[in-house]
Amino acid sequence: MALHRRNYYRVTSDALLPGTTVRYHYRGGSSLATVTDRSDRYVTFVGPDCDGTFTHDQIERLFADDRLQIVLGDARRPNGDERERRS
Repeated sequence: MALHRRNYYRVTSDALLPGTTVRYHYRGGSSLATVTDRSDRYVTFVGPDCDGTFTHDQIERLFADDRLQIVLGDARRPNGDERERRS
């Protein structure tokens, strides 16, 4: 039987642009947050139960430890087009 090879790509801090929704796992639980700022050195995200500013190296470690995940298709956070149609 032949095994199929799969290519896996690692998520990096480059994927975190302003407006990206993330789930951040911290000691007391986890929370959704939105990336609000990104510079050459830092990434900042803010949510109802958490906020933080991290260096890109810290973000890489959070991804590696599965403490930070990008949220895809979160129905609770519509994009700008959907907001305009609802109004």
